[in-house]
Amino acid sequence: MEEKRKSIRIKRSLIFRAKDIAGVSRVYSISNLNQEGICFISPDAFPEGESIEVSLKLPTRPNEWHQCRCKVLESKDITKFPGAFVSGWRTRVKFESVAESTAVFLKEYCDLAVKQNQKLERTFQELLGAWEKEKEKRTNIRIHKSIVAMYKSVGETDSSDWDITTIRNISTGGVIFTAKIGYRNFAHLELLLKIPLEPFNWVTFSGKVVESKRLKNLEDFEIGGTYLTRLEFFSVPVENRELLERYIDWFAGQLNKPVNPGFM
Repeated sequence: MEEKRKSIRIKRSLIFRAKDIAGVSRVYSISNLNQEGICFISPDAFPEGESIEVSLKLPTRPNEWHQCRCKVLESKDITKFPGAFVSGWRTRVKFESVAESTAVFLKEYCDLAVKQNQKLERTFQELLGAWEKEKEKRTNIRIHKSIVAMYKSVGETDSSDWDITTIRNISTGGVIFTAKIGYRNFAHLELLLKIPLEPFNWVTFSGKVVESKRLKNLEDFEIGGTYLTRLEFFSVPVENRELLERYIDWFAGQLNKPVNPGFM
């Protein structure tokens, strides 16, 4: 089907806050977005045609929430889709009112994501071939998949101390994500993950920092306030490890299968 949107849809796992039909403020995971609107999964349907207020976070501005007003275009039950492995409602909303600065940041992020996707497309087959050839040197298979997460130093009890991020890659042994501060090696962190097999639950992991270095962009310039952090898991509950292992096995198995056009 020909793409009718004015801007390219970006399939990235981002987060935003909005009130559900009961008026309760919730954090949702975005499945894709562009400069016109967003698509996300919710446990309940949103009334079509109504306006909702949302707070959006962009990876290029990780310390800011951006306020927007959106109109609900569609809210469909995705459990009816062939091959669906989650339950809930796929909801599409269109931006109605966006601050000028937010519109600029959104365009900058979408343009950057397009460039990154183009680069990934050129190297994907090469990387996949290398992965299969080397039979994964690590003890645990590592997948490159964006997953929404929250993190904080062990011992902090205030819920406001949690920071939000999107991981770069993950295995049952550890994870790489971007943090807004640099951590010393062996610092202990708590991590909450939104694993797609259970999209409405936060799954807890603990780990120690193995490496934390300032992130650089495609032009090799350092990005202020953003650190690439490698975390090694320890003391992970068995049920959480098994859930992550099942998801990694499922995701790795999809690499050699055609994408199902009926879901997302």
